[in-house]
Amino acid sequence: MKMLIKLRWFTAIAATCVSLFCHAYPGESIVRDPVTGDYTITYWDDEEPGSLEQTTFVPATKIIPTVRSKFRLEGTSSVVYSYTLANGASAKQAIVGLILEPIGRIANERDLPPVTAPASEVENIIITNMAALNSPKDWGGNIVRIRGQSRIAWLAEDLETDGVRSGRAMPGFGFSSSALPGISTAKMEGKGAVFGYAGEGPAVDSAIYAELGRLRKNDFIARPASAPMIVVPDPFNAAVLLDRIQTQMHSWIGMQLLDTSFSSQLDRYLTAAADAYRHNQPKAGKEHIQTLRRMLKKEHEDADRDDEKEDGKAEGKNDDKNKRILIDRLAARVLDFDLKYVFKRMGDD
Repeated sequence: MKMLIKLRWFTAIAATCVSLFCHAYPGESIVRDPVTGDYTITYWDDEEPGSLEQTTFVPATKIIPTVRSKFRLEGTSSVVYSYTLANGASAKQAIVGLILEPIGRIANERDLPPVTAPASEVENIIITNMAALNSPKDWGGNIVRIRGQSRIAWLAEDLETDGVRSGRAMPGFGFSSSALPGISTAKMEGKGAVFGYAGEGPAVDSAIYAELGRLRKNDFIARPASAPMIVVPDPFNAAVLLDRIQTQMHSWIGMQLLDTSFSSQLDRYLTAAADAYRHNQPKAGKEHIQTLRRMLKKEHEDADRDDEKEDGKAEGKNDDKNKRILIDRLAARVLDFDLKYVFKRMGDD
């Protein structure tokens, strides 16, 4: 028994330290074919008599995806989010998977019960969460909450015949939430080939093991998308909400959707507006927000419109192609929407 426990500890430690202590087995390699984009994996298989084996990894990234985000206020406290997924005409694979993460709480979402709960209860909650999402025909979606953030995943029901094929677009993805829009990441996957090994596959201490794991873990194409990210304080507090909008806005810098210098300019008026509402000066707060919206409209003339135009590429109606883009169009739309929401809740049109 002691020997078995020691062996398990040794195995766990070896797996944890694989990036520090890797063994270069002769002949092992990961080679990408520049024409097909596929990877040929050559690895040492320990199964007797021991030999070099090969397998092919076909990535699920031979797609040209576009996500169009729409969001509108329904009533006073619910935001309806909808998405259209498109695939470029020269894409070699159909898009069969769409994931949004991180993402805030969804309307009618339920947390999974403890592991001790009966299977029927778990099944009912999964069905409820699936019903909380809008899904196109022949697609199914579900919600998984991890570390306080929801992860929404849609998958084509038949990977062979369904999905968004090249040159096509598919609307119908969506949900509602009480949280205001921020910007999250949409991850899209094409229909790659099933990956497997002849034998056991490369050893965990192999020099190619970690790199192969990285390839498989990042087997998607990411695009920015609007998503419920900003919780509205209850009872409503304009100053607190503006603080949360500002915090969300700062995250766009790292996503390369917002210029640092322009963020500083926006900060000046966001902070001033929050302070004005905090000190019961709604007129001053309104003026600062109006200034912010004018700044956004100067960068993107149509920042206040929720249309089908492509986002994520800093495109605006009045864009000068030689002009430096200070804020992405999607980011401008999201920020303008959130500022208008503050207006509405404070009784301004």
